[in-house]
This record gives sequence, C-alpha cells and structure tokens, in this order.
Amino acid sequence: MRALVVAIALWSTSARADEREGVRAEVTRHHLLYVEALGKAGPYGIGYEYAITARLGLGTAASYLRAGGDETWTASPYVHAWLGGPMFCELGAIFAHSHIASPVMGWGGASDSGGGGFATLGWQYVRGVFVVRASGGVAFGEGGLGPMLGIAVGARP
Repeated sequence: MRALVVAIALWSTSARADEREGVRAEVTRHHLLYVEALGKAGPYGIGYEYAITARLGLGTAASYLRAGGDETWTASPYVHAWLGGPMFCELGAIFAHSHIASPVMGWGGASDSGGGGFATLGWQYVRGVFVVRASGGVAFGEGGLGPMLGIAVGARP
C-alpha cells in the first residue's frame, strides 16, 4: 500500500505532455508559486497557480499593505490560458478591502470593500523550474477602467 501512495505522489508531480491539435506543450510541474510587482494584487503580491492542463490554469494572488495605520487587503482569483509560444492571457476578479485609520480620538476610521475585474495579455520565460512573466492589460471596477502592468517571478517546486 505504501508503494502505491509513493507511486501516485511521484506520478502527480512528473512531467506530462498534451498532444492535442498537433501542438506539443509541456507542463513539467503543476504548481507555481510567485511574487509579483504592480500586478493583479496591487503594488506587490504573492500568488499560487495550478496547471489543470498544458493550456489552462487556475490561480490567485493576494497582498496586504499597511501604511501609516491604513490597511489594504487584496485577493485576485484568475484563469490563466497559454496562447502558444511564450504568450498567455489571464482573466480574473479583484476583491479589495481598505481601512483608513482615524486621525482623531472618538472616531473608529472608515472601511470600504469593492470588486472589479481584469484582463491581461502577457509573455513568459521559463528556464527549468523558474518562471518570469510580464503582462499588461486593463482593470475595471467602481472607479472605471484603467491600465494594468505587472511582472512576476516564481518557481514550480
């Protein structure tokens, strides 16, 4: 029984190839852990992505920022789609919560939550287990529509 569990664990992290439509795309590992700057989670964030197939993955990025007593939490679940070559696109949601600290006694401050979405087109470089991604797109929500740029560096453990 122990040998079966070990075999399943090794098989689940081994290399796979998807040979649909005459295109070969390899997924060497299914999990991606990364840090990002100016991406879907705000000024900086950490993220996790799981490759469902060689062309499609699900992920989330999150961040927490505290500056001068003010706090902002951000979470961004998304779908990652490989377009071929080094190109990819992502489509997802952005959920944010902020709390502004009170500058005076007797007032608890103010809190607000909101949501929006984003769509990006990007480029990625993969070398071994390391991944570098750069992307640009649009973010939309209560505040309207705006540009979005980001860079992420991660590894597939």
